[in-house]
Amino acid sequence: MYRASCSIHAHFAHHVRGHAGPCISIHGHTWKLEVVLEARALDAQGFVIDFDLVHEKVLTPCFALLDHSLALGEATWKETAELLAPLGRSLVTSRMETLGHEGTPPAAHDGELAGARNERPGGIKVAVFPFTPTSEKLAEWLYRVADQTFSDDRVRVACGRIFESLHPSESIAEFWG
Repeated sequence: MYRASCSIHAHFAHHVRGHAGPCISIHGHTWKLEVVLEARALDAQGFVIDFDLVHEKVLTPCFALLDHSLALGEATWKETAELLAPLGRSLVTSRMETLGHEGTPPAAHDGELAGARNERPGGIKVAVFPFTPTSEKLAEWLYRVADQTFSDDRVRVACGRIFESLHPSESIAEFWG
């Protein structure tokens, strides 16, 4: 069995709805999203899958959705969208002091990605998921994005892996198919 993995780093914050500890607060991480693919036979070029394809079709869209966003579950989004809009406007308008204009909105993903989408309350970037975005649920979501894209008779997505923190120690969640 051959295995190949690809990853990308993204910076984003999240809120863990109902958390008993400090994760109830909005807080951020430098995350690493990793996809592990496997195949019993390599393709004609000698790959499980071309890494460029994994980046183009899975990791880059995930990055566009998540990087420099606030990740929320749908229930929290519904409760806070109206509150986030004036906050977002205030944060974006602060650019007037330094830039003299409101700048360019951060890049986002167009449309839906395995049930997740971007919203822009007041001009800030929010990634809305159909679940509370814990590392474990994000690992499953990443697996599903890759599985919808690459699984066929030869290639199998083995794992979606989320590194919530890298330093000083690693905290990792995985979803194996």
